[in-house]
Amino acid sequence: MLAQTPPGTRRVIAIVMVIFAVIALFAVPLLTKQNLDSIIPQQQARFEKLSVSENPQDRVTAKLVEDTPYLVSLFSTLWMGAAVAASMVVLVITSAYMRGENWARGVALLCFAIPSAAGAYMLIPWINFVGFGSGFPPGVLIALIGLIPFFTLLLAEKVDGMQKFVNFSYFLVLGVTAAHSFTNSHAALRVQWMHPARPNWPDTLWVLWLGPQTMWWGSLFLLLAILFLGLRKQAGWYLALAGGLIVFFTNAWIHLLRGTTSDYWLGASFGLLVVILALIPAFKQRLFDPA
Repeated sequence: MLAQTPPGTRRVIAIVMVIFAVIALFAVPLLTKQNLDSIIPQQQARFEKLSVSENPQDRVTAKLVEDTPYLVSLFSTLWMGAAVAASMVVLVITSAYMRGENWARGVALLCFAIPSAAGAYMLIPWINFVGFGSGFPPGVLIALIGLIPFFTLLLAEKVDGMQKFVNFSYFLVLGVTAAHSFTNSHAALRVQWMHPARPNWPDTLWVLWLGPQTMWWGSLFLLLAILFLGLRKQAGWYLALAGGLIVFFTNAWIHLLRGTTSDYWLGASFGLLVVILALIPAFKQRLFDPA
């Protein structure tokens, strides 16, 4: 597919890739720091307020918030590091992309999916603890640093309109589902880690084991599906199908047993959408090249 794209178009895409890779190297660490500097004081303030409340339920909730700054800091900086490393990879492979080497297409898509997912993850604690109206969320900017070159690469290629639609919609669904699945798993880990009954497990709390212990595998498979579908390999289709099923199954089970929020129902819907689209013949035949 990359070979069908004229050299001039590949050159323009490569320039966009390099520009955003360089931006990511400097902006993602600074934006991550800004994000944490805004979130952590709000998390600490909420813990202090809940811990001195006269309402017993508030004091229980305080335990579920106490270590949240540590977990959010850990995973935010892990995603930041992955985004910076991925940006360096883009700088290394750009010349191969310009030459029309198809493997570079898949690697570039994965590399730009990483800051996109990182920004999506960092946006959630901003919404929960800072809220809109208190400045622009840094997570959105981090996500855009990945999304702009990601979709530039997909939509600027010389393919027919239906192929562009399939590429845009399915790669978008894969990325959103991977990011949402990781975020839901983080929420499950937070409750497991900080529940006041630990190491004992209340009646339905045990089902959260299916969060990070299983659902993160779904996120990994979906990110790998972006890589292999970017390479036009059938292995990407199988990885997408497996990742979608994992995400659907784990989210659905957690929602059925706990059902405290709509997050897991939404996650199950995303996973099911990945599977359904992969099984539609009109989509499937355009996702990978025949062996």
